[in-house]
Amino acid sequence: MHPDADDIAAPPAWGASDSVQPSALVSALTARRARTGRPAAILAIRLDRFASACETLGPRRAARLHAIVQARIACLLPPGAIMHWMAAADLAVITALPDGVPDPGPTASRLADDLSRPFALDGFELFISCSIGVATDDPDIPAERSLQQAFDAMLRVNRQGGDGLARADKPVSPPAAPLLAALPDALERGELSLQLQPRADFAGAAVSGYTVRLRWQHPVLGRVAPQDFLPAVESLGLVGRIGNWLLESVLPLVRAAETIAPFQFTLLASSAQLHRPQMVEALAQALDAGGIAPQRLCIELPASTVPADADIIARFAALRRRGLQLALGDFDDSPACRQALAALHPDSVTLDARGLGHARQAGDRAESLREACRLARRARVSVCAKGIETRQQLEAVRAWGCQSVQGYLLAQPFPAVWLLQTHAAIQQRAQELLAPPA
Repeated sequence: MHPDADDIAAPPAWGASDSVQPSALVSALTARRARTGRPAAILAIRLDRFASACETLGPRRAARLHAIVQARIACLLPPGAIMHWMAAADLAVITALPDGVPDPGPTASRLADDLSRPFALDGFELFISCSIGVATDDPDIPAERSLQQAFDAMLRVNRQGGDGLARADKPVSPPAAPLLAALPDALERGELSLQLQPRADFAGAAVSGYTVRLRWQHPVLGRVAPQDFLPAVESLGLVGRIGNWLLESVLPLVRAAETIAPFQFTLLASSAQLHRPQMVEALAQALDAGGIAPQRLCIELPASTVPADADIIARFAALRRRGLQLALGDFDDSPACRQALAALHPDSVTLDARGLGHARQAGDRAESLREACRLARRARVSVCAKGIETRQQLEAVRAWGCQSVQGYLLAQPFPAVWLLQTHAAIQQRAQELLAPPA
């Protein structure tokens, strides 16, 4: 069983007057969107090995060097560009693109070339390379996520030695050979971890559960995307091993969450696990040993890949008789999803609403999702809309009759160990978002 982006650094202590909290940068980007419709580039810049240079320069010269770096960048940008130091070596830039130039790549490359020229300061000559992450601001995406995409791209460069540029819209998969070699020992090295993404119900405007997502943080490859390593988990025969570890890690979370509320934790099952009878036994044993109510766990299967195998359907029927909940993920109105709904009679389905309302979305996608919601409701199945990133999307799925939502508008995934400290803030956010319209 497996579930299926690093946080912006905190401001530095060297100059509180020169730094802003990430929330202020989000506000600046949001305000810029309201003022102008021109496309913008977001650049996350880390000055490589800058901390070592500052130790030689001392704090006063380091502060002057910050000003020189910022002035050099400003010379290359049009009026109105926003620059904020996010940490001692991290600078965020939001700038308009030249007329008729939708691609931020040339702007970022020109800036990287200029920053590679030496800096002269009190007899010191410094050569400072940069790790730069580039994202195009998309009004369909929440400002916080646009910024995070740029910083994630920068961190990919930095973890591989720096002195480079990465595009958020063109992620590069890690080399296959090093990935396959590193994955079998990732558990022992403590590189795998769990993150939780909350789900909230419209009824009561309350958090009702969390989806468990698997993350891999490698010291050299950096954060490896699930779509890059999960197929390798299956091809290397690690499904059972990692699935057992996941179960052992989730059960303490379920017990700890009972001190807050009776949440449901959703585990995403891979296609390979559908064919492993051991999954049923492992779940049954984990429930017996953990002493938790079975309805606190939900297994989510991809709706389009559920096989029409009587033995497999019988396995899930056995899980259902024990009280476990069953969900169909990425549900739509396709024939395959309709067949899965009729064959498995799930407790819930999830609709992928990430592109809802975007200009690039297929014209009939919204109607397909709306019809899928109707299908599930007629079958008396609960509907969760995931990938909700804007208030317009939220109101659309509310109007369809979806019972719950999940997505960046509510909260992004966070480390599972933060659950008890983070839940109250997410619950407050749910109340603000989902309270019935006046």
